[in-house]
Amino acid sequence: MKATKVNRYGHAGKNPGEKEAYRQFLASKFYLDKTENDPVDTSKTDESSFEDEEINRVKVQKKSTWLKIKDFMHNNWVITIGGGFIVAAVVAAVGGYITLNSKQAVQEERIITIQKTLGDLQEENKRDFGNYNAIREGLNVFRAEVAKDLEFVKGALGL
Repeated sequence: MKATKVNRYGHAGKNPGEKEAYRQFLASKFYLDKTENDPVDTSKTDESSFEDEEINRVKVQKKSTWLKIKDFMHNNWVITIGGGFIVAAVVAAVGGYITLNSKQAVQEERIITIQKTLGDLQEENKRDFGNYNAIREGLNVFRAEVAKDLEFVKGALGL
């Protein structure tokens, strides 16, 4: 059996990401950082090693309101569903109340219009009834005159 020659990149079995991480690890070994503070001068009483250090504070962002709501809904889904039903019931009740009031207002307006129309018709009926009485009296007078004329014509003809 013949031994196969293994090249230097093939023997580790690493993917490119692992190789890059290893390179960064090796590079970081040669980066020397200060590990201890300089000793405090004890002859000075107002010196503090804490003041010498520069504090790098990272500003922490608050959670957005939407993210807080989303987290609450995820963690308390029973309350969220119950609250949703309550909100839906309140919206339905308010919507029904508004619809009922608007329909009632429309019906009241129709009733008022019908009452005005009935009043107008009664006034018109009174005027028409007065005209009817005048016409009937005129017709009775005309009938009486025609009857007298017919009597006169019969008497003149001798019938």
